[in-house]
Amino acid sequence: MVNRIGGLVSGMDIDGLVQKMMRTQRAPLDRLFQNKQIGEWQRDAYRAVNTKIRAFDTYMADNLVLKELNSKTASSSNSKLVDAKAAGSASGTISIEEVKQLATAGRLVGAKTVKTETATGSTKLSDLGVTSSTIDIKAIQNNGTLAKEATKISIIEDMTVDQFINKVNTSNAGVTAIFENGRFSFTAKNTGDVINGEEIELVGADALGFSAADFANPDTSKKASATAGQNAVFTVNGIETERTSNTFSISGYNITLKEKFDQGPAVTITATSNVDEMVDKVKDFVKTYNGFVKDLMDQTNETRYRDYPPLTDEQRKELSESEVKLWDEKAKSGLLSRDSILRDGLSNMRSLLYQSNPAVEDTNYNTLYKIGITTTQNYNDGGMIEINEEKLRQALTENPDAVEQLLTSTGNKNGTVTKLNPDTGVEETITTDTRGFVKKLRDSLEGFKLAIEDKAGRANMADEKFSIGRDLKATTERMDNLKRRLETIEQMYWKQFTAMEQAMNKASEQSSIFMQR
Repeated sequence: MVNRIGGLVSGMDIDGLVQKMMRTQRAPLDRLFQNKQIGEWQRDAYRAVNTKIRAFDTYMADNLVLKELNSKTASSSNSKLVDAKAAGSASGTISIEEVKQLATAGRLVGAKTVKTETATGSTKLSDLGVTSSTIDIKAIQNNGTLAKEATKISIIEDMTVDQFINKVNTSNAGVTAIFENGRFSFTAKNTGDVINGEEIELVGADALGFSAADFANPDTSKKASATAGQNAVFTVNGIETERTSNTFSISGYNITLKEKFDQGPAVTITATSNVDEMVDKVKDFVKTYNGFVKDLMDQTNETRYRDYPPLTDEQRKELSESEVKLWDEKAKSGLLSRDSILRDGLSNMRSLLYQSNPAVEDTNYNTLYKIGITTTQNYNDGGMIEINEEKLRQALTENPDAVEQLLTSTGNKNGTVTKLNPDTGVEETITTDTRGFVKKLRDSLEGFKLAIEDKAGRANMADEKFSIGRDLKATTERMDNLKRRLETIEQMYWKQFTAMEQAMNKASEQSSIFMQR
């Protein structure tokens, strides 16, 4: 480290001179700093685009994939007897001609014993003769079979009746328990009949009034009883059938049997598409799609002000706060202007708008433009889309299933369809892309996202894994080397000026000696 003498003898502003000389030397470092800053801004701008891609993809998944586009409403000719709801896949007419019996749940009711006659919810189980033990409960499952594994309910002597009931009801035993008028009752949560078995099995509940003797008690007013569950028995479209529940699905309809009947007209159930709701979904998608495209187009068309490089720390000190703000706005403008990754991503999205879907059998609705969805006439919009609502409503009214398949079918990039060869008159199976537009678009966005990650990485990705990161790392290494070199040069300048000051000081001392003589 050089001992610095700052112009005490010469009267020169050595600090200022060194700073000016170093400013010229530091120019290459400033350029590297500016390049690094631009690289970091571009990296962040790319990552912001990926955030928007993920948000758009999530929107499509939530609104067009997980929810059925083709929503339908079911109507029942007699909703007091049979009620119904329709999924998007509901088709045809369902006719319920007869309901012989409704599904009911199995139930076990305990005996009314001397010990339970005066018991209340606050009575301790130990007062009923129940010691610390475990009750095993098996009940019918929603598939109509008895549970393979028993649910164990542990009992301790200080537990009250209410605490026991609550423990049963909040367990996974599949039963609802109550205590009323001196009796315990267990009712299966699922209706239906278990073949060759009871709907509820209790083991270890003898003290609660469920012993073999309780069931055999000749006093019918006090004995335990078992009521078997039963299936719903009905006739649908001429076919007699059974279900373990009164609510079940047939051909896309969710049907609920409400009362028994065997006379009068059959209950017919039909479905109609909710065209207004589907149009609203498509409109919302188009609005979201266009917002995403416009955002990216604005970034690719934004002006790049190359005369406004990032400010160094010294330059910021020389400007006012408002001047710094305006400068930074110019410096950050157009970071992704004319960017090839964004342009390619938008181009790939735009190309999907013109593709037909061979898997849609009704060729009247196998392309977006045939259902009223087209790109705007202004090419500068970058592929934003618009709707001919009248045409869309017509398509949704005439063949909503085809529209749904065109837009949201999962399909396969290498799917197969059977087509009639017009030349030979023979049906042929061909390999083709059977994905719906939304699936194609989501896959295209995935490729878009990966291209950006290859360029700008992710927040948790090492710099070596993406191109901007590698450039930033190389720039940082060059800056570190240059800083060390500048430190050496600055020390050299100070050494030279210090030597000059020392020489001038020595000459001054000698001059003083001669003057004294």
